[in-house]
Amino acid sequence: MGASRRAPALRPLPVLLAWLLQQHGAFASALSGDGVAEPAAMMGINPSPSAGAPQVPGATTIEETRLQVFTLDYLHVQIPFEITLWILLASLAKIGFHLYHKLPHIVPESCLLILVGLILGGIMFGVQEKSPPVMKSDVFFLYLLPPIVLDAGYFMPTRLFFENFGTIFWYAVVGTLWNSFGIGISLFAICQIEIFGLSDITLLQSLLFGSLISAVDPVAVLAVFENIHVNEQLYILVFGESLLNDAVTVVLYNLFKSFCQMPTIEVIDIFAGIANFFVVGIGGVLIGIILGFVAAFTTRYTHKIRVIEPLFVFLYSYLSYITAEMFHLSGIMAIISCAMTMNKYVEENVSQKSYTTIKYFMKMLSSVSETLIFIFMGVSTVGKNHEWNWAFVCFTLLFCLIWRALGVFALTQIINVFRTIPLTFKDQFIIAYGGLRGAICFSLVFLLPSAVFPRKKLFITAAIVVIFFTVFIQGITIRPLVEFLDVKRSNKKQPAVSEEIYCRFFDHVKAGIEDVCGHWGHNFWKDKFVKFDKKYLRRLLIRESQPKSSIVSLYKKLEIKHAIELAESGMISTVPSLSSISEHQEEEKISPFYPAQMDNIRDILTKNLYQIRQRAPSYNRYSLAEDANEKQAKEILIRRRHSLRESIRKSNSLSRTVLCRRKIQGNNIVQKMSERYAKKFPVM
Repeated sequence: MGASRRAPALRPLPVLLAWLLQQHGAFASALSGDGVAEPAAMMGINPSPSAGAPQVPGATTIEETRLQVFTLDYLHVQIPFEITLWILLASLAKIGFHLYHKLPHIVPESCLLILVGLILGGIMFGVQEKSPPVMKSDVFFLYLLPPIVLDAGYFMPTRLFFENFGTIFWYAVVGTLWNSFGIGISLFAICQIEIFGLSDITLLQSLLFGSLISAVDPVAVLAVFENIHVNEQLYILVFGESLLNDAVTVVLYNLFKSFCQMPTIEVIDIFAGIANFFVVGIGGVLIGIILGFVAAFTTRYTHKIRVIEPLFVFLYSYLSYITAEMFHLSGIMAIISCAMTMNKYVEENVSQKSYTTIKYFMKMLSSVSETLIFIFMGVSTVGKNHEWNWAFVCFTLLFCLIWRALGVFALTQIINVFRTIPLTFKDQFIIAYGGLRGAICFSLVFLLPSAVFPRKKLFITAAIVVIFFTVFIQGITIRPLVEFLDVKRSNKKQPAVSEEIYCRFFDHVKAGIEDVCGHWGHNFWKDKFVKFDKKYLRRLLIRESQPKSSIVSLYKKLEIKHAIELAESGMISTVPSLSSISEHQEEEKISPFYPAQMDNIRDILTKNLYQIRQRAPSYNRYSLAEDANEKQAKEILIRRRHSLRESIRKSNSLSRTVLCRRKIQGNNIVQKMSERYAKKFPVM
């Protein structure tokens, strides 16, 4: 009887443990909302029914569990697993593209990546699989586009951009309006012909499609123009236009999309749309500049925690983008202005290691995002979301080419009047021919609501045809055209310190001439901003440990940069060693130095430690240089400085030794002659 009474007290212990696990699983499912996987399955425990399972008093019947050696729970890791596989596939495709060295000179990388995407999309469509969740327009605008724009804005040549800002703004704003209204009105006129079967497309729908199809894509422009190496001015005009006109395109897209959803449009709505056009662009710029200043002020106090310096650059830049998108402002303008602001001030505060980390990590993110975008464009092309109409598709492509060419040539004739160096016919042709469409219009056309736009599939088909024509046909043929027209190429040589000093000197001279003449031009306002920057902004945003002289600061920055590039390019062996310098000094005839000359040489060597060396190749998005080692760069500086000082000290000591020996020899000769003279002529 005693044994029979103890048994019920021992049985509920494992049962209570199983019951607690079940309750924990129900709680986790309630938190997640979908109950993807049971906790027992996640822990490797598989439930099995049991007839005589004991019960806890006041609880329901539970199932007996058994431990499994191996389990599979794909749903638990599905999304991160698929994202990792897509990134891995994109990286492997990029590696395979660059294995054959002649292929990038013939076909742009974007073309082959789109072909890879088309093959994958065909395979997925053949097995009736749906597109993965990462291939959405929201994912493109929130995750894939920001790294590319950040990389372009952070490493943008600021001087060239602001010197050509008037022309870039003219092309981006007026040119985009020209193309949008020209293409939209022309397509609406074609739709009025009844034989084409397009009479159900309204004027607002045509203007909406014209606004999104006129967007010059920065991703496609970067992928093509950085491979053909056109001159810096031509590159900054096309690339700057592609960055700014995306903001204009998004504003026009949202404006016409809102008009299409309105039952009636009043005059006040038109004026509100015009005001919204300026608010979106200016608001995005202000948000980017403010957060760029905050980032610079934050990095002012990170000199004791260097490891988190690169993190602030990425956090504040992405925060500016999503903040602008939250207020329906231009996220592209926000992240560009934030990146340019951080490049000016944050670079002065962070260490050289942090700058190298920022550079390569930003380069990696933009390269991966660009690769994924082109692959996803190819994957999303294959599907049942197409409608073919020969008239609409062919006239869309024709009008895109015609209005782009007419807009560039007409607007250039006006802007050349105000330019110091006018744009030639060759430059105009390359600008018109380089208007490549890409992922911007591809994503915008997929965002159209099907309820408001019944011909959405036709718009998708026409947009894809225009994108493929510009990327494949124009992207492949632009390099032979540049070579045939003999367009000026970029100069890879980095400016020397003397060139930088002369540029600054002439900037001051031109600003002074404008001030004397009473002309408030570009140089006048630039000089005013430089004075305001030195007086207020730099004192607030940059640490006080920086050199007071701007020339010394520029010299130090350029020399450290050149030394690191020398270490990256593997040219360390060209630095002379102490033994080679000493051997060279022994071979040459040593001339004595006076103490005043030695003091002058020491003073010169203190201010200028080493000469300007041959420059390494400049920054390129597609060819990643070898890993930089800051210790090697510092070793180069130290070795060269010590070698010069040691050589001068040896020459000085040697010259003094020779003089002392000659003096001693002279004294000995005089003494011997005096002794001989005394012996021959003794004093009486």
